[in-house]
Parts: sequence; C-alpha cells; structure tokens
Amino acid sequence: MATSSPFPPRTGAQWRTQELQLLGLLVQLLGDAGTPDPLLRAMLAEMDALLGLERGRIVLVMPGDTQARIHLAHGLTDAEIARGVYALGEGVTGLVLASGQAVLVQDIDAEPRFLARSVARDHLPDEGQAFLALPIQVEARTVGVLSCHRSRLPDRTLDDDLDLLRLLAALAGQRLRLRVPRPLVRPYLPAHSHTLQELERVLALHGNRQARAAEALGLTLRQFGYRLRKARAEGGG
Repeated sequence: MATSSPFPPRTGAQWRTQELQLLGLLVQLLGDAGTPDPLLRAMLAEMDALLGLERGRIVLVMPGDTQARIHLAHGLTDAEIARGVYALGEGVTGLVLASGQAVLVQDIDAEPRFLARSVARDHLPDEGQAFLALPIQVEARTVGVLSCHRSRLPDRTLDDDLDLLRLLAALAGQRLRLRVPRPLVRPYLPAHSHTLQELERVLALHGNRQARAAEALGLTLRQFGYRLRKARAEGGG
C-alpha cells in the first residue's frame, strides 16, 4: 500500500486559521461569472494543501445522463476519474445522491458499501482511511456529491471536517446555481423510453416530487403520474 505524506500536528486555533484561509481564497473566486470549474478545482486543491482532505472529487449528474460521474478531482489519475461512475443508490456516493444526506465513513475497510471504485485500496495509505461524502444541492435538489479521503489525524476530528465540508458543498451549490439557473439534474427521456426504472430514478433525483420530476422529463404532472402508475402496474409494483 502507499505511504501517507506527513501532516504536522496543529492546535485547534491553527486549524481554524487554515479553514479561514481556505474560505477566503474561495470567496475571491465566487463572483467570477464564468464556468464554476476554477472555483471547484481550487476548492479541491486547497482542501488537500491546507487541511489534508485528500483525493477530493466533485461528482455530478449532468443533463442527459442518468448516472453520476466524477466531473473534477484532485490527486486522481485520468483512469481513476474515468472509473468514477455511479448509479443512484450505488455505493456511498450513490447513497448520498439518493438520500440527499451526508455520509461519514470512519474506516473504509469496515464499510461494505464503500466500493473503492475510483482509487484501489492498495493505492491508499496503510493506516485507517476515512471517507466523507456530502450532497451538493441546487434549489433544494441534489445534483452532485463532494467527497474526499482523510487519514486519521490525532489533533483534528472528523466532525470538524464534516462541518467545513458542509460549507464547501453549499458554496459549490451556490456557484453551480449562478452558472446554471435550472438544476443540472435534468435527464430528458423520450416518451417511448420511459421504463419504470427510469421514472423511479428521476423521481428519486428530484426528492420524490412528481411535479419536478415531470418537468425534468418534459411532461405535465398528469402525464408523469399516469406513466408512473402504468409502469408500476406493468412491473408488478
């Protein structure tokens, strides 16, 4: 397995200073009217450099796609990024997408839902590895996941990381909203291809709100409700 890079011990006040430095850097980029990618790239890079939150990634569900994919990452190879594809509910990342709730894995070796799909376990440090994954939301809809690895640090708790990452995920959602007025999760599916699985997936991606799911598919609420009931009946559900 890979060896971890040393991260010097710090006091609580020193960690707070690092957090403020990170947030200050990102706030400077928040007003940029261009693509959100520079802000998101800087976020992932500084999470690693300042706080030891390694292999950060932004997973998004893009228009026309019913699966989530790694959009940006720091510390991952091109091959590792390419492997980062997740169905709704699949693994820890898919669980966050489906539930809209953060998931904190304190030890990836003890968590059966952790897939190690992008980064093989033997490419990670020997000591226990935590994995943190948080929803990125636009207009109260989960459009992606912010996640990272962290080696155990004796002077910083995972709860501290989780609190900071909540702020960063909210910042990412704000930046994505400014760039894309409509939610990124808008997988248009032609009428003839509406399977039960597709309808249920789109419904889950929109918080089980039929009106929003119908809009994402280009349907009226009545049309969506009818097709969903019909598909469930035909599928035995």
